[in-house]
Amino acid sequence: MRPTIDRAGHDFETEALVVRTDYSDDAAWRAVVALLDQPDGEFDVRNHLVDDRGYAGASPDDVVLSVMAADPRLEVVFLADAVSMTGDHSLLAVSTRPEDLEEGDEELGCVFRLLPTLVNRVHVNLAIGHLDFWEFAYAAVRTPDQVLRE
Repeated sequence: MRPTIDRAGHDFETEALVVRTDYSDDAAWRAVVALLDQPDGEFDVRNHLVDDRGYAGASPDDVVLSVMAADPRLEVVFLADAVSMTGDHSLLAVSTRPEDLEEGDEELGCVFRLLPTLVNRVHVNLAIGHLDFWEFAYAAVRTPDQVLRE
């Protein structure tokens, strides 16, 4: 069983939840955090970082179960996994509401990759209901490397 994520004092609308699941490279993690903290020009950047080795190697499903127990209002959780510790440090966005996919969009799945600088913008747009998860997932799968970059 994974540790409980304490969301007390965290605003579900404005604070993106980022859970570290890979502990292979601390310098890469610091680079991810620095990218997450970059201003996005649209919203104030606020992240709730979970850096707990109890999540080492956790699957997206493991994290979603912990997240939903902590704050069932969250629409998305972002994972800093092994891929995040390399290259452009793309994170894995995981929907907490797989049933929200539009009919016919099941092939998109409930995950997509995005640059860390987009995490806050994606989170806020989902939290306020401005856009749906599948819209971001669709934009990501249309890119050559399937990473949302803008």
